Amino acid sequence: MIRLDRVTKTFPGSTSPAVNELSFDVPEGEIVVLIGPSGCGKTTTLKMINRLVEPSGGTIEVAGQDITALEAHQLRRGIGYVIQQVGLFPHKTIAANIAVVPHLLGWDAARISARVEELVDLVELEPGMGDRYPSELSGGQRQRVGVARALAADPPVLLMDEPFGAVDPIVRSRLQDELLRLQAQVRKTIVFVTHDIDEAVKLGDRVALLNVGGILEQYSSPAAVLRDPANDFVADFLGTDRGLKRLSLLPISGVDLLPGPVVPPGATATEARSVMAEHGLDWFMVGEDGHISGWLSAEDLDGGRSPAELEMRPVRTILSPDSSLRDGLDAVVSSHTRAATVFDGDTYLGILTIDQISNEVLQ
Repeated sequence: MIRLDRVTKTFPGSTSPAVNELSFDVPEGEIVVLIGPSGCGKTTTLKMINRLVEPSGGTIEVAGQDITALEAHQLRRGIGYVIQQVGLFPHKTIAANIAVVPHLLGWDAARISARVEELVDLVELEPGMGDRYPSELSGGQRQRVGVARALAADPPVLLMDEPFGAVDPIVRSRLQDELLRLQAQVRKTIVFVTHDIDEAVKLGDRVALLNVGGILEQYSSPAAVLRDPANDFVADFLGTDRGLKRLSLLPISGVDLLPGPVVPPGATATEARSVMAEHGLDWFMVGEDGHISGWLSAEDLDGGRSPAELEMRPVRTILSPDSSLRDGLDAVVSSHTRAATVFDGDTYLGILTIDQISNEVLQ
């Protein structure tokens, strides 16, 4: 969908290029993340794609067409653009902000109204929010409006320049999840700029890691970058915890879970102790047919009562098959049972332990 071929940008008065003979392809329907240190040209590269900055050399194609063959305003109508500060018009309602591009394109009122309503629902804003003004919204809500506005004319390409950098970490994580949810539905070609390697790993189908001067050091999937950095610069940029970052890319569904210490509701104390000994644990769960009622510890059995006579504790450290092994590691180390239980809905699948996580990292 997007092709950069030896793209260079040297700003007036500068003796060295901000971007130097940069070449890579962005496949249709994928998220490509540009990341690197300050001065690496990632935002300049993004702006050259929609000609907010004109390249000094090389060519950029969008959907097979050289971008210089189009008037800049025509090019931009086919490219959505989202920035960190959102850039909403403060004197316009949320609905009017979302409708800016369709209005410029001459859509009729009924079509615009239907599209605004569709997008408010798509980005999960409250139905009546269209009549409010930007100052009445939270930072996270304004970012959702910014995404909705960029999608309003249904452009094939979306450019996002650190769109979630100005919100707190909790809201940022939710917005990242929202973007992935939206992408699964609308399948846009997205070029996303960030300085956060965790964000790049989470969102990117591919990562373009740039060095100062817009030099491309590595371009591949997040998993490949983390597994096999191209050089010392890439390894240093990824940091010493790149093994942990890899865990965020590995789903629990790829792990052979342990059955865990489970006894039926009518089990005796002796049977429960036997199951705990078999698994090398000092706790057990009570359940059958994929349903877990709760868990008990070895100490609970000291009074000689059977599991059925005891008050069970609810299982709280719960993961799903879609959870990442990084989520799993956090759950395991936070649990005094040294394991996390995995459920598919209400159905118990097994337990995850540190040993299993370690084995996956070493493969």
